[in-house]
Amino acid sequence: MTTSSDLSPAGLRAVLLVLLTFGAGTTDIVGFLGMEKVFTANMTGNIVLFGLAAGEAHGVDLARCGIATLAFALGLLAGFRVAGRTDPGHVWPPRVTAVLCVVLALQTVFFAGWALADAEPRGAGLLALIALSSTAMGAQTAAARSMAADGITTTFVTGTLTSVMGGLAVGQTAAAGLRTCVILGLAAGAAVAGALMAHAPVLAAALSPAVLLVVVLAARRLHAVRVS
Repeated sequence: MTTSSDLSPAGLRAVLLVLLTFGAGTTDIVGFLGMEKVFTANMTGNIVLFGLAAGEAHGVDLARCGIATLAFALGLLAGFRVAGRTDPGHVWPPRVTAVLCVVLALQTVFFAGWALADAEPRGAGLLALIALSSTAMGAQTAAARSMAADGITTTFVTGTLTSVMGGLAVGQTAAAGLRTCVILGLAAGAAVAGALMAHAPVLAAALSPAVLLVVVLAARRLHAVRVS
């Protein structure tokens, strides 16, 4: 069995990025199925839903999508400020882990609120959970982007898919494997969370903080590693 100590630094970083994307897939499914069709990680879909709600004059839907988008943007801002311009010589800068620790805390609070609501949040509690989840996903996106890791965002994969196909078209396949794994990771997270939402919805929200905990603990091995 291969462990994190058996992986090269680049290999471990790739695994951690895929795990983060898996967690984002679970988060979006919890939001879409459990919080009245709101995406908290994928803002492309969420902004489309925001526009739809505006066009149909659905004030409640508009509020949910608007809060998600604003919270995601604030999470991005805070995440980029903490991560800063990370040293490209580091495989995994410590500041990235610091941001992910905050994301873990937010997702843990989210899970506690989700469990207290028995996976059926309503009213102000629902809006608070949307804001928590979206802020966390915005900060996670900033953390991944600050590393400039082959354009990986860990929360949405439209750009990643574009990069895969664009690279294949011109014969540049160096990062195609990682990018493909990231795309599959998002789908896998959605599939697992979808199954749990059908049979054990409270546990579905535990997936993201569990994955984040693994990533934070494993990432510490990379803090002192420089790109060779």
